[in-house]
Amino acid sequence: MNPLDYIIYEPLPAYFTKSYDHNKKLGYNNLTVTPDSYDINLIPARHCGFQHIKQITIPKIEKIKDSIDGFFIIEGDIIINEDYTYDKFLEEKHRKPIWLGYKKKLSNYIVGNFLIFIPIRYFEEFKILINNQANVYSDRFFTKLVKSNWLKLRDTSVATEIPHTSNVLLQSTSGKSSFRK
Repeated sequence: MNPLDYIIYEPLPAYFTKSYDHNKKLGYNNLTVTPDSYDINLIPARHCGFQHIKQITIPKIEKIKDSIDGFFIIEGDIIINEDYTYDKFLEEKHRKPIWLGYKKKLSNYIVGNFLIFIPIRYFEEFKILINNQANVYSDRFFTKLVKSNWLKLRDTSVATEIPHTSNVLLQSTSGKSSFRK
């Protein structure tokens, strides 16, 4: 089993149900959803995704690591392409960490860590990499792993973002004191 762990916040945005149900329909297993609620006065909105992986995803995977083959990190506003079913993923036999879904590739940066797969045999090393990294945009962290050849980048993305207004962006630019909602 290779479950999806969603990077999402509370209250759950309206688009999340569409993402969750769609990806489940494609055969992907979803871990129990654990939304975060970081105070953007303490953790900038741009770092919340990375903190979610560090403080929520890693401990969840630690508890089940002996019963899974690997895991996906997926943003809560992402739908996996209709033709990229879980069976199709299994047919590809990924043995190394791979960045499967993203928005675009720039010359020195990959935008959007939509869908990342980590085989469980790389989990301990991944924990070290995460724990040794200061707060950062999560896609910059994963770009660094691609550049170091730790993470492979799929030639074409297998996931897309559900169009929506970013509540995180709105709050981080408003200057208001609030939680990431």
